[in-house]
Amino acid sequence: MVSAIIMASGYSNRMGKDKLLLEYRGKTLLQQTLDTVLKCDFYQVILVIRQKEMLQLKNSNTLKVIENKKAYRGMSESIKLGLKYADACDGYMFLTIDQPLLGSTMVNKLLQSFDEDKNDIIVPRHMGKKGSPVIFPSRFKQELMSLEGDIGGKIIINKYLKQVRFVEIDDEKSLFDVDSQEDYQKILQWDGVEYDS
Repeated sequence: MVSAIIMASGYSNRMGKDKLLLEYRGKTLLQQTLDTVLKCDFYQVILVIRQKEMLQLKNSNTLKVIENKKAYRGMSESIKLGLKYADACDGYMFLTIDQPLLGSTMVNKLLQSFDEDKNDIIVPRHMGKKGSPVIFPSRFKQELMSLEGDIGGKIIINKYLKQVRFVEIDDEKSLFDVDSQEDYQKILQWDGVEYDS
């Protein structure tokens, strides 16, 4: 059993506007991510947000919405909040909302890989380039909870490289993250091409 933790409480500084509400194919980036994740076989989905208006998203048996009141502390706060509210499970997949071309086919491929050995950290890779989302086994929970500042799980991945299993991804666009206006314009130019969903 794997829980999905969607980290959506950043400030989008490089973008200059809130990425959550950017539209792509008629949906916000946040809704795109939720739609993809909810299609997959997760034990639980936890959405960590900063904006109070997003709290209107309904909590359910599947989706738990958590407000990050200390988002200014950086990415580590989203990670810790997600873990704090997650029920006991075998592992945690950490996702962001800025990968609109990430489809359920790739997410399920990562889940299947983790299911083969629940001790490994699962990292997608294309042509040698590492990407997201990443799955951490539950045994790394305490180390993830000890992260501070604007630091993510990369530091743990680098520390335990021998326990990382890379999953090769054919389509590099599924790993593409939208960090800037230029990135956003790029995915709009790519629009019209079918990606896995």
